[in-house]
Amino acid sequence: MSIPIVSEDCALAVLSKMHTESDGCAKWTFANAEEFGMEQPALFFAITENLKQLHEGDEDGEINAAKSLYVAMMTYRLVKAAVEADQLNDLFGEDE
Repeated sequence: MSIPIVSEDCALAVLSKMHTESDGCAKWTFANAEEFGMEQPALFFAITENLKQLHEGDEDGEINAAKSLYVAMMTYRLVKAAVEADQLNDLFGEDE
């Protein structure tokens, strides 16, 4: 299965849900990081290890790493939602 195109409607729905779940990006990231790590342990490990190296010695390293983790987790959620939408469309035979 190829990675689907994330539609504008899908992106808006996911981002809206993310921002209603928590008050701000940082709180959302910290509230969902453990779940993401359990769902995708190898991906989470690869991302966090690379972030450690990217921001090593950076004065604001932890803050920048958390911002980068938010972007990675948000991207994962967007792609996951698009895959699930495609699967539902295939299941019910609906066209866009």
